[in-house]
Amino acid sequence: MEIVYGINPIAELLKANRRGIINLYSSDPHRLALLEKKSGISPLKAKFEDRNKLVMISGSRHHQGVVAEVEDYPYSEVDELFKNPNKFILVLDDLTDPQNVGAILRSAYCAGVSGIVLRSHHSVNINSTVCKASAGAVEHLLISLVSNQSSFLDNAKEEGFLICALDMEGTSIFKEKLPFKRPIVLIVGAEDSGVKSILKKKCDLLLKIPMKGELDSLNASAASAIALFEISRRRS
Repeated sequence: MEIVYGINPIAELLKANRRGIINLYSSDPHRLALLEKKSGISPLKAKFEDRNKLVMISGSRHHQGVVAEVEDYPYSEVDELFKNPNKFILVLDDLTDPQNVGAILRSAYCAGVSGIVLRSHHSVNINSTVCKASAGAVEHLLISLVSNQSSFLDNAKEEGFLICALDMEGTSIFKEKLPFKRPIVLIVGAEDSGVKSILKKKCDLLLKIPMKGELDSLNASAASAIALFEISRRRS
């Protein structure tokens, strides 16, 4: 059993209908009515508890008056990602901040990414904070956990994917002749260390976001959003 909290995350969970709600809690009928409006599902059966009890259940003060105990997150097999016709996969390399990961997954969903690959250890997996930060986008994404991302990239190459990574030493992502219409994997690394060298060696392209001013980098969420939407624009 897992916890999901917040109006949008629970509404998207209901709309996606990929995992069931075991218990739904609300602080008052008005919050439940808003959830029903957002999800398009009514009536919803909920147990009414005060906001402090919802903090105890959710572990957060940002529950917005609704908390759900739900079935475990339905991770996808890697083969499902390869079979998706859009063939635009995002790999997150050892990102550990759930707020950042959630924001990246929200951008990925809105940019039309067809699949996400997360490392099964030493990185954030899907949890209540990631769900909230993604505004429920995780409920609609195909997300795979892999123990060895290097092996995943080898398999992706065999499937015909172009392997790219965000890296300060790369080619500008805005160059016109980059072959983004091919099936593509984009790797985004942690802010402090970037993409690991073992994964960069597997890449066909290293890409950078040109910047002005004195700062030399963006945070992972901002850089991911720019790259994902630029690739999406070029693919369409």
